[in-house]
Amino acid sequence: MTRKYIHMVLLGLMLVSCATRELSREEAEIPPVPETYPTPGILHFMYGEIYRMDGNFTYANLEYRRALEYDTSATILNAIAESYQAMGRHQQATEYYELSLSLDPGNMTAISSLSDLYVREKNHEKAIPLLEKQLKDEPEHVPLLQKLADSYRRTKQYDKALMTLDHMIRLEPDIPWSYVFAAEIMFEIKQAGDAAPYIEKVLQLVPPNDELFEFWVRALYERRDPAGILKALGMWVDTEPKSLIPYFMYLDQLTRAGMMEKAGNVLLSIEHRWREDAKISYFQGLVAMAKEDKDEVWFYFDRADGLPGAEADLYMQFGLWFWGRDETQIAERIADRAIARLGPEARWLHMKAMIRAQEKDYASAVMYLKHLLSQYPNNINAREDLANIYMENGKYEEADSMYAALLADYPDNPSILNNYAYTLALMNARLDDAMRLIDRALKQDQNAAYYDTKAWIYFRQEKFRRALSQIEKALRYPDANSEVHYHHGLILLQLRRVDRARAALERSLALDPQNTFARRALEELP
Repeated sequence: MTRKYIHMVLLGLMLVSCATRELSREEAEIPPVPETYPTPGILHFMYGEIYRMDGNFTYANLEYRRALEYDTSATILNAIAESYQAMGRHQQATEYYELSLSLDPGNMTAISSLSDLYVREKNHEKAIPLLEKQLKDEPEHVPLLQKLADSYRRTKQYDKALMTLDHMIRLEPDIPWSYVFAAEIMFEIKQAGDAAPYIEKVLQLVPPNDELFEFWVRALYERRDPAGILKALGMWVDTEPKSLIPYFMYLDQLTRAGMMEKAGNVLLSIEHRWREDAKISYFQGLVAMAKEDKDEVWFYFDRADGLPGAEADLYMQFGLWFWGRDETQIAERIADRAIARLGPEARWLHMKAMIRAQEKDYASAVMYLKHLLSQYPNNINAREDLANIYMENGKYEEADSMYAALLADYPDNPSILNNYAYTLALMNARLDDAMRLIDRALKQDQNAAYYDTKAWIYFRQEKFRRALSQIEKALRYPDANSEVHYHHGLILLQLRRVDRARAALERSLALDPQNTFARRALEELP
């Protein structure tokens, strides 16, 4: 019995030893026990979920708050935030999402929802880092990129906004929003010209409309791209807009570019609407001017006069055109019509005065200029022209007085300096003062008239070789007129160079057959 008992004990010890070793192996392989939540907390959370699914957010939040008494976790905080968000209580939702992130900075539920709330609240500074964090995991998520671009723009981080938009365009090149948004940023940062390529792309993606075309044209104007402007306006007009404005803008560009045939074709499409706006007849008149058809030009002016849209440009353009073709009576009639329609503005009185002066009706010219100056006493051009008329009529004292007053008001104006110097030379008075005045003018600008004045001062001082040197400088300029050649002839006569003097006087008469002084000098040559 004893031996049997001993064997049984030994066998038991061996089994215990094996079991112990096996148990040790099993314990080594058992994974860590997961963290468990208190059962009451789980129950309250589940009740909260049930209430939330039923739309009873108030009771849901009561249960979630009870769950928080047992455990504080990002999951519960997010659930409370989501309930507040569903109730429209965004401020409370924001606070709980922020608490959730403070516990778990990588919680994507809180990050996503909180970034949306920040954007909604226009708190873009806080939204940006959350959006950037989401995009690290989803760099090609276009809706997130759109929100980020908007937040960058609203915080004036324009370079980052444009980089984000360019990334969006590479990912989804057929989404118009990216191009429109980039174009708006370009206008916002005063680089409107750079918006043009974006807008052009939009027009390829959406049905064209007047607003987009106007946006594009504005950008091209800022870019100073005449070819682009013509292209854009041509495309706009091809859509047959109801408004006449695009047509007028296109016609303005075409006529400025001298593309009169094209302008005429555009006018054919709106000619039937001529009663709506005088600008249609205005542009038809410009096309007629290119053909030098005076009767047709007058017809379109006469038709435009009095229609809606008849503005100062109509009267100025047509008046100057007829005046430049020596149709002074018609030009003056146009000035009279401008006065009748727009009032006695300085420009129309000035035009009438200078037409009268050209017709040698100096009394009327002086009357108009004085009338103009009674209303616009600081009109420098009218004051100068009145002084010039006095000078040309030999009223040197009046001219001297007016130029002295002008010089006091505008001491560095080269035109006044030149004209005053020339007046003194004609008067053959204070020639040293005249020389100082013209030298001051020549320091600012050089042209035929200024060198002619200096030559004439030397002529009056009987310094004929110096006069010849200055008049030859004047003759190098393309604006050397009949008077310059007349002076050249007189200087050459004083130097006994008769043949050259004759050629100069003949050239003077060729430029202005009405130059009686040159004609008389030529007749008196031996």
